[in-house]
Amino acid sequence: MVIDFHIHYSGGTYFIKEESHMETVMEEMDYNQIEKSLLLPMDGFFSNWEADNDRIIDVIARRPDRFAGLGTFSPRLVEPAVREMDRCLAGGMVGIKFHPWLQAFSPLEDCFLEVAAEANARKTLFFLHDGTPPYTEPFQIAEVARRNPDLTVVMGHSGLNDMWRESLLSALQYDNIWLCFCGCPHWGMLEIAKQMRGERIVWGSDYPLATKRDTRERIQQIDHLPISDEWKEKILYRNAVELLARFERGTKG
Repeated sequence: MVIDFHIHYSGGTYFIKEESHMETVMEEMDYNQIEKSLLLPMDGFFSNWEADNDRIIDVIARRPDRFAGLGTFSPRLVEPAVREMDRCLAGGMVGIKFHPWLQAFSPLEDCFLEVAAEANARKTLFFLHDGTPPYTEPFQIAEVARRNPDLTVVMGHSGLNDMWRESLLSALQYDNIWLCFCGCPHWGMLEIAKQMRGERIVWGSDYPLATKRDTRERIQQIDHLPISDEWKEKILYRNAVELLARFERGTKG
């Protein structure tokens, strides 16, 4: 089986112009034998993040066996941001997703660092888009991880085509950084898998930006890596099970 650690649940207003529906998403997951997916927001990167967060909270409440979820918000006003973070976590979300390039802030701005410190105190998870300068460079995100050792930080694309080496170096330096294979080139995934021995790596499709057929091909990219079957299983499934278990309601230690 497979766990997809990177799919967007869209309200259909911005960027992805088609609204996501739970039943359709599950049908396409079944097509690719995906057991569970982590839902990421989309419309909330641009406006009305409370409504976007509520849509995901509703889905994970109805089908916690098939979905986990992340919320989002603007970090620019720290107190409202922390209140929304707490509301998301209380609603059953496993953490918070940020796309600094779309949301127009640097991970090293004071406001975001204050929010990250609050998240560190809560020992939660931040999932960040990475690999797109100037605001989502892996070393910027690594600095957030360095300052907040109790914050789990997932780099959502493992650096994409041009910055996978920086993502790898960051993860080797800080053990609270995880990498998601989503848009990373074959040679980058191979080197990361070898250097990290299959640990702290998850896999994601970027659905619905990736169609169900694209998703199948992206699973096959992992299957075709010249690495052990044990490492493939970790990347596609077991690592995600471990990571979600740390943060899903009722499973926190």
